[in-house]
Amino acid sequence: MIDISSDLQVTQPTVTIVGNKFVSIENYLSIVTYDTNLIKIKTKVKTIKISGDKLLLKYITDGEIGIKGIIYGVEYID
Repeated sequence: MIDISSDLQVTQPTVTIVGNKFVSIENYLSIVTYDTNLIKIKTKVKTIKISGDKLLLKYITDGEIGIKGIIYGVEYID
């Protein structure tokens, strides 16, 4: 069994924003709110709030969510 250093283990959410059209979030726990203007994603640290227009889930896997639409803002909230 390989022992991985705690420095190399990624448990924090990783948010990738491509222009104002796409956001991907890795290491999420659940979807809290889903609407065409607002999506909230719960992570181990905080909740990530994506506001925009015509938002939709492009894909969802066990470890990552992809959100497509016109992105106005991405912020961490409690």
